[in-house]
Amino acid sequence: MIHQIIAITLKELKVLWLDREALALLFAMPMFFILVMSFALEGVFEAGSKGHPIEILVVHQDGGRLAEQAIADLKRMEGLILIETYEGIPLTSDNAEQLIGKGIYSLALHFPEGYTEKILKNSNDPQEEKATVYLLSDPAMNLQLLATVKGAIQGAIERRVLLTRIPQRLKEMFGTLEGMEGQLDNLLGDTNVSGRERSNVDFIHTFPKGFNAGRRPTATEQNVPAYTIFGVFFIVLTLASSFLQEKRDGTFQRILAAPLSKTALLIGKLLPYYLVNLIQIGLMFCVGVVVFGIKLGNLPALVIVSLALAAAANGLGLLVAALGKTEPQVNGLSVLLAITLSALGGMMVPTFIMPNLMKTLSLFTPHAWALAGYHDIIIRGLGTKEVLTEMAVLLGFASFFFVVALWRFRFDK
Repeated sequence: MIHQIIAITLKELKVLWLDREALALLFAMPMFFILVMSFALEGVFEAGSKGHPIEILVVHQDGGRLAEQAIADLKRMEGLILIETYEGIPLTSDNAEQLIGKGIYSLALHFPEGYTEKILKNSNDPQEEKATVYLLSDPAMNLQLLATVKGAIQGAIERRVLLTRIPQRLKEMFGTLEGMEGQLDNLLGDTNVSGRERSNVDFIHTFPKGFNAGRRPTATEQNVPAYTIFGVFFIVLTLASSFLQEKRDGTFQRILAAPLSKTALLIGKLLPYYLVNLIQIGLMFCVGVVVFGIKLGNLPALVIVSLALAAAANGLGLLVAALGKTEPQVNGLSVLLAITLSALGGMMVPTFIMPNLMKTLSLFTPHAWALAGYHDIIIRGLGTKEVLTEMAVLLGFASFFFVVALWRFRFDK
């Protein structure tokens, strides 16, 4: 019996060794998944730390010393990087809104003109108009991270204003105290501003113009689109396996005998899977609406992104069918792409907490562009015009996959 077991084992090992590509995929799939998820999750608990600082655009229109001092204080805070210029040009409020709208940055701090003057006037006369600071954020930004950053910024600004006012109060009580502000700055150091010592600066949290500011995003509004995209790309396995099965059964060769072009044959084969993808997308969003009550936003925009997404998924399925020679190869490659690209594209881990390298790599996946399009519609409240870029990129992925698949597809085997 032992000899029989050994003989069967050796036979199976030889079978596995004959299909080396499939054997390699068995090791590559978990390895790639571990690498992608480990790098992506590196910043989950470290966002805002020295190793994973948060980038904040700064619009400095005031020109006064209090705004400059507040910015200097924030620059000294660990875990924050303040950016005052973009491409060598000082930022304006319009520039900052555009950069947030494009998803390049998530936060901007705006010191409007007259900020310092109003604080100094208010110091002498509490009835004067309050100074205002604006914090602009992407509506899709993580709420917990936003609250932490907002609190840190507000605390630093209020502390600086309070330090400016204390010498004035002491002067009123004891006369002129030269250099008191600098001494108080050192004395208070890391002291927090208490609730009774508020600076009366209006700290306004807002969104770029045209963004949906009426409500905050929920976990459902982020997860439903993400896992819809994740599910859509599993069509790759079904589609590629279908081609392989038809070739094995001889059905594909009989279809080739018909008077039709190879392009028409492939499109005809893809169309049913394309429709299945669209039904998947519709069903997933219906679940989100009925069960979780999410608001889908602009429906025409949602439709065009979904059409482009399904095209990209089918194009990738055809590419796998063209590259895979055996069923184990097709299965391994399909699962590898479905899981790894989903993780890299932000389906499992939001891209805003990823390291910069991972964020850049995510742009080479259709998943990231599809998710950006859905977030623009559902969370940011944007319309058809604003998601044309995401649609075009997804169609570009679909075209690339289809062209390469057509080039590599083996019609005679």
